[in-house]
Amino acid sequence: MKEETSKRLSREDRREQIIQAALLVFIEKGFASTTTSEIARAAGISEVTLFRNFASKREIFYAGIEPILSKAMDKDILPVKENVDSKYIEQIIFNRIKFLEDNRGIVKLILNENMLNQNNENYIHKMVISLKDQLEKSKIIGDDDFTIRLLMGSFLSFLYQPESNETIVKDYAKRISELIIKKS
Repeated sequence: MKEETSKRLSREDRREQIIQAALLVFIEKGFASTTTSEIARAAGISEVTLFRNFASKREIFYAGIEPILSKAMDKDILPVKENVDSKYIEQIIFNRIKFLEDNRGIVKLILNENMLNQNNENYIHKMVISLKDQLEKSKIIGDDDFTIRLLMGSFLSFLYQPESNETIVKDYAKRISELIIKKS
């Protein structure tokens, strides 16, 4: 492990190096099939160094996904408008689809591994609640499970059937937002 001794990283940089390497291995092999020695090898460090920074593989996993999921929930938040129009809803939908595209591997990993609970927190449920709160604050929906399911289904469809043409994504977001406005 020559690379490990050639450059001394700060603790924070070393942890980030391990997290990034681990995410790549997790995405490729899945959480259950990944070993800490594979993570250490991918990060160019010894397993001892890995365990100086993290107590377990699960801790590395959560350290990697937590910031991404927090960012996902923050992306839903737009300034609350009193008069909501289809353009506002369209922007929420477009932001969410772009986020999924930018983080496809991690989101698929979380869904595929069914490892959504840390301290009894379900991340997908938290994202749904965040979106629902945003829509309720904006008076787009009251207690409308149909709209939430429509949106979540739309987001997942782009996760598993990616679309790189931004014009098509914007058109889709526009059509869904118009449907939601008509329903209200």
